[in-house]
Amino acid sequence: MGTYKKLLPPESNGLGLFFALQEGVVWSIRKYNNNIILADDNGQEVIVLGKGIGFQAQHGSEIDMTLVEKVFVPWESAHINRFTSTLSDLPYEYMLLASKIVDHGKAALQVKLNPSIVVALADHLAVTLTLPRDDASLMQSPLQLDVRYIYPGEFKTGVEALNIIRQERNIQLPEAEAVSIALHFINAELESPEMSTTFRIISIAGDVMRIIEQYYGVELDKETLEFMRFSSHVRNLVIEYIIPQPPPPPDAY
Repeated sequence: MGTYKKLLPPESNGLGLFFALQEGVVWSIRKYNNNIILADDNGQEVIVLGKGIGFQAQHGSEIDMTLVEKVFVPWESAHINRFTSTLSDLPYEYMLLASKIVDHGKAALQVKLNPSIVVALADHLAVTLTLPRDDASLMQSPLQLDVRYIYPGEFKTGVEALNIIRQERNIQLPEAEAVSIALHFINAELESPEMSTTFRIISIAGDVMRIIEQYYGVELDKETLEFMRFSSHVRNLVIEYIIPQPPPPPDAY
């Protein structure tokens, strides 16, 4: 039951987050709310989004494929368990908005992302978009300059996400929010379980840049290609220091 064309727009194909359900019956496992359910697709646990798809969903019942709008599969069941309470409380429209931003970002960045970014970003948007526009937390970010120059691609994606939000919700968020969205992409790239690890990596990389400037008494031109290459090397060095890498296989030597 169900083909790719029925379920997902072509631009979502191959991004690694969203995919077409396989041929056959898809069964409901758990209802998070009326619009989000956990399902079994030929033995694979998937999170399914659709307006009203959970309204009459019971454990073991067949899913109405005509209601399916988005599907994604977490890399591990642990990710599903971690976000269970969040999914239950998340309004459906924020999941769709987050998935649109993630689809756009992954296509632009051409990187592998932890699929849990969709839920984490949706949860973030659900809070951010209900805050007063003059809320202090929206007006500034302590990592704003570091993210802009150490992760320029992700920062650009965050800025483009603000345009998507403006088009979808008619809300213009300040540039500091682009940093927050960029941090979600960075965290998903690193596959870091905690955002605090991402903060630490960016903070240390930024400190290294400032130490170099102070030691040599110069101001690095952060708009040049040479700086982008250098900051990329520093960033990767910090990542290797903070996040232990698995040893290479024996046959790699």
